[in-house]
Amino acid sequence: MKPSAWAEARFGTTAGDLTRAVTLAIHRAHGLALDAHISSTLSSNDAYGATLHVTQYEQLVDLARDIPGVSIRRPTDVRCRFELVVLDDPPVVFYPWRYATDNSRPREAARLRQPVSDLRKTLLSLNASTVCGQLSFDQAERDYSQVEAELAEEEAILAQLEQFGRVVTIGYASNPGGGIFDLGWGELDLVDESTGEVRWRHWEPLPPAEEADGAGARTPLGGLGGPGRTGRFDDAPLQEDLGLAPRSPLSSPGGEPEMPVQDTGSDEPR
Repeated sequence: MKPSAWAEARFGTTAGDLTRAVTLAIHRAHGLALDAHISSTLSSNDAYGATLHVTQYEQLVDLARDIPGVSIRRPTDVRCRFELVVLDDPPVVFYPWRYATDNSRPREAARLRQPVSDLRKTLLSLNASTVCGQLSFDQAERDYSQVEAELAEEEAILAQLEQFGRVVTIGYASNPGGGIFDLGWGELDLVDESTGEVRWRHWEPLPPAEEADGAGARTPLGGLGGPGRTGRFDDAPLQEDLGLAPRSPLSSPGGEPEMPVQDTGSDEPR
């Protein structure tokens, strides 16, 4: 599996390993969350969502920690319960975001849950756009040397932010019954903190789990669940159905379907 030109430019020689690790991590996290959902016997999707929010970070760390140049770090200036995967050179932070629970809302219309956490505001500020070189009406009426100094100062601030790293957001939509509807990564800007509006500056899909798993991944996918997951009693095909049929995990007597939301997790401790 050859990584994309964007991934090679962003991650260098580790692009292939990171593509595989991120793809497998989200699929494994979904598998573990699906196991929790089935085991809970709840009519809601609460067990799935809560498990997925934790395991998405854990699986990313587990699959990426041995990639050369990758560090595992926990933010210290903002509250965060989870460790994050960081590529040291070039500096990149990987951040997972389940932006929807079904495929009814397009990715471009997804928004961060309110209120936007300090962690997300800090991370997405690292993706600040380049300062526009065109003067505003106000700047055009002022002394050019003063305006030039202001633009230089803004450029210096952006350069300082970039030293702390860029953020690559891993975006996906999923639920227990439909699986993973969309999975990819790119660069996300926080447009409006008050509404949670975001803009994808770059987006590209990640390969299917089977393709990534068969392309030299460091750890095999191992089924729906995580590493070392053993087979379930109902994994093997039955010769006779004995008059029994599996029940959809999204339905139960008197149960209500999961309501779609844009963002199911919180970065701050409860």
